[in-house]
Amino acid sequence: MFLNLVSYNRFVELEKEIQLPLTIFIKKLLLGTCTGISFADSTPLHVCRNQRILIHKTFEGLAERGKCSMGWLFGFELHLIINDRGGEILYFMFTLGNVNDRKPLK
Repeated sequence: MFLNLVSYNRFVELEKEIQLPLTIFIKKLLLGTCTGISFADSTPLHVCRNQRILIHKTFEGLAERGKCSMGWLFGFELHLIINDRGGEILYFMFTLGNVNDRKPLK
């Protein structure tokens, strides 16, 4: 059924190329409307285990070390703001792992 699938290694390489176009697409077409009540949260996006930071090559020069509520991470953070009506996404932002969670809210 899926004749043109890429290997896992190629998929990992393609992830960093698609992040910017996908972000622009979502921000232009899929965001909800503000109802007056909003909720904000962030979640870590690990790119590898902490033991493999020195040999990681896919996001080399992009990912950063940081600390979140669940411990240390190497990667990025996804910040979301949603409304109270069904959890529609009002705004989102990807930041480096070492960015304070309050900074994207400004």
